[in-house]
Amino acid sequence: MIEVIIPKDRIFNLYKHKFKVMYNNAKDKICDTNSFEFIIKNTLFYGFIKDGSIIGAIYFFPDNGKLFLNAYAGRKHLEDNIECVKMSLDWFNCNIYAEAQNRASALCLLRAGFKRIEGNLFGYIKDSLQRFRHVS
Repeated sequence: MIEVIIPKDRIFNLYKHKFKVMYNNAKDKICDTNSFEFIIKNTLFYGFIKDGSIIGAIYFFPDNGKLFLNAYAGRKHLEDNIECVKMSLDWFNCNIYAEAQNRASALCLLRAGFKRIEGNLFGYIKDSLQRFRHVS
C-alpha cells in the first residue's frame, strides 16, 4: 500500500533527507532550479512511500492562473509512479498541467490520464472528464 506524507507530518522528518537527496539528483531532469527547502515551503508537496521505501514526490504549484505539478521518483517505479499521479489528481477539483521533460515522464502522464496539449505540455482536464463520465 502506498502511504502519502506531507512536510507537516511528524514522519516526514524521517524521510526528509532522502527526499532532498532524490530531489537534488533530479533537479536537472525535471528542470527545477528551486531549492528543496523552497519546494516544501512554497508548494503543495506530497511524498510517497511504499513498504518503508521512498517512491518519489509530487508537488503542485500555481503558474499563470493554472495548477501545475512536478514530480520526481526513483528508478524502476513506473507503475507506482502512475498510481501516485492518479491518486493525487483526485485531490483537486480543477484542471492540472505538467511539462514532461523526458519520455518516461510523458509516458507516466499519459498512462495517468493526461493528454498532450502541445510539445511537452500535458493537461488533465477535469471539465471534459466530468462530461465524459456522465454520458450514457
